Amino acid sequence: MRRVFVKIALFAMFLSGIFMYEPLRLSWENFRVVQPLHVVGSILITLFFMNSFVYRHIRRYFFIKKINSVEGWLLLLSFILVILSGVYLFLVGNRGGDMLGIISFNIHLFGSFVLIALFLWHVVMAKRQNMQPLALFVVILFSYPSVSYSKITDLSLLEIEKKTAVYHSEDWTSSAKCKSCHNEIFEQWSNSNHKHMAGSNPYYMVMETLAGEVEGQEFRKWCMSCHNPSALSLGHPKTTHAMDGNLVSNEHFEGGAKTLLNDFKEHGNFRVEEGVSCITCHQITEAKSKGNASFTLSLEREKYLFEESKSDLGRWFGEKLINSNPKVHKESYSKELYKESRYCASCHDEFHPQNGIKIVSTYEEWEKSPFNNPKDKTKHKSCIECHMTYMKDGKFSPLRSASTDGGVIKDDVKVHYFAGSNHFLAGLRDKEHEEQTLQLLRTSAKLDVDIKEGVLEVGVKNVGAGHHLPTGVADFRELWLEVEVKDRDGSVVFSSGKLKSDGNIEEGSRLFQKVFGDENSKPVGLLFWKYKRLLSDTRIPAGERRVEKFELPKGTKKFLHVDVKLNFRIYPQWVTDAVRKVFPVLLNPNVVELATVKKEFK
Repeated sequence: MRRVFVKIALFAMFLSGIFMYEPLRLSWENFRVVQPLHVVGSILITLFFMNSFVYRHIRRYFFIKKINSVEGWLLLLSFILVILSGVYLFLVGNRGGDMLGIISFNIHLFGSFVLIALFLWHVVMAKRQNMQPLALFVVILFSYPSVSYSKITDLSLLEIEKKTAVYHSEDWTSSAKCKSCHNEIFEQWSNSNHKHMAGSNPYYMVMETLAGEVEGQEFRKWCMSCHNPSALSLGHPKTTHAMDGNLVSNEHFEGGAKTLLNDFKEHGNFRVEEGVSCITCHQITEAKSKGNASFTLSLEREKYLFEESKSDLGRWFGEKLINSNPKVHKESYSKELYKESRYCASCHDEFHPQNGIKIVSTYEEWEKSPFNNPKDKTKHKSCIECHMTYMKDGKFSPLRSASTDGGVIKDDVKVHYFAGSNHFLAGLRDKEHEEQTLQLLRTSAKLDVDIKEGVLEVGVKNVGAGHHLPTGVADFRELWLEVEVKDRDGSVVFSSGKLKSDGNIEEGSRLFQKVFGDENSKPVGLLFWKYKRLLSDTRIPAGERRVEKFELPKGTKKFLHVDVKLNFRIYPQWVTDAVRKVFPVLLNPNVVELATVKKEFK
């Protein structure tokens, strides 16, 4: 009778594994149940049935009866290889990075067929009792409601694919879970501006609050759709601050997303306000270049059994199930769409929801730029090629690394620093982030100078940005020329672009920026959504050169030394001063030189 149980158990292990064989195309809902049954069942069968049976079988026939069966030894060898490869796949995984993972997967798969064939041959050769047909049927069916699309609000174009009536925080897998297998990527994201788009960004918090007070609290949703989509999808009316006891925490100084990790450890997915989280970007199923969060999110991804377990043991077991067979996990988080620039355009273009006026046109600027040239691959550059490629010594240096811990080494892992323009807030948490952004910024422009008939001409060329320079919220960006001209004695004969004692740029300086006005052509200041008329736009389109002319004082003699800097500051001093009234610990953004030229005219 024991032999019958062993035979049944062996075939149960085999058949449960075969059900997961990819060509059989088992539905995911059934696969995710069969997989842990196969793992747990195989462990229990091996420990409590197979090991003792194999030991007694060898002792009885080889040592006592002196029967030496070649197919029997081959059967034992194949059994050991299948067990060892299975243990490796479960405990280490097949992430595609090491040869052992690939070898173990193939040994476990094809070794199982060899094991069963040898087992049947061994039974026939030993003239044992006929095997009774055995089939393992696992039928767990779930009903699938039709997919619907729910638009969050007229203030946002964000849509959620809904298979359930309501979403709650548990549907948003915390990015803290991703750290266990994608540690390097998580560390990059955790200090990036994408992570700190909402509650930990003091500038954003002031602006969202101001928008709610001026336009009505409902208007906050316009901001939240790109800055805090998870909270918006759950019906939260506003962005909240993380708390340290009874105090608002200073998360904008915090590195490594410590608050997020602690919250997840204590409360699971309870707090989902992570800015732009892993799930936000990697569960987008469709994106349009319309701006205002014109993307579709699906939270109905295929989850492995125990993946969302509340216990440490359950989560550990779920991770092992993922690592042992990660194909579905990879496919659910990666789509070809993510390589396209319209993917970024869904948030990096922005229009007023009531009057339709374009406020940010970064994607539109890129579309018209020489960087958008798909017919010539040597000239074409998408958003991620600049903003998600590693920088070293001022040049794009694709990072050779793995995106998964222990995974396959790739020649160009797309980094998650999201280098753009805001070096300041990222730099408060991590200097590597700041350096990546500064290196990218310094590839954007070149300067040249000349003096003609008493006029200093400064040429500024946008050589590296695939959009206007600057772009984004260009009414809050400061890019300007700082000019100083000295005579042969070292005395300053002309200057422009200096900072005043209060930190603001002196009047009359040459800035490259947008200036928004209301219906009366009055600058809107902080209330940028009041924009009705564009008062000026002195930004430099991609590939173009702008010449700024400065008339030198009459009688200026030759032998002049000219020093010109192209300066950048992420926020004007007057904006920082306004934010500091709410966040007094906030530091002043530093001024950085993007380009400089010094020249003597004799």
